[in-house]
Amino acid sequence: FPMFVWGSAQRGTPVQINVIGTAMFIIAVMVVLVGQVIASRRRNNARP
Repeated sequence: FPMFVWGSAQRGTPVQINVIGTAMFIIAVMVVLVGQVIASRRRNNARP
């Protein structure tokens, strides 16, 4: 895998790969944040 990354860096990568990677990262962060908010609300509502 390190050789693949090094080879890709030498050849250069298409812009679309950077866009897709950034979009996937943002979506993953949003999923985690939404999960944290939902869990926090459930914990606060469960307290008597």
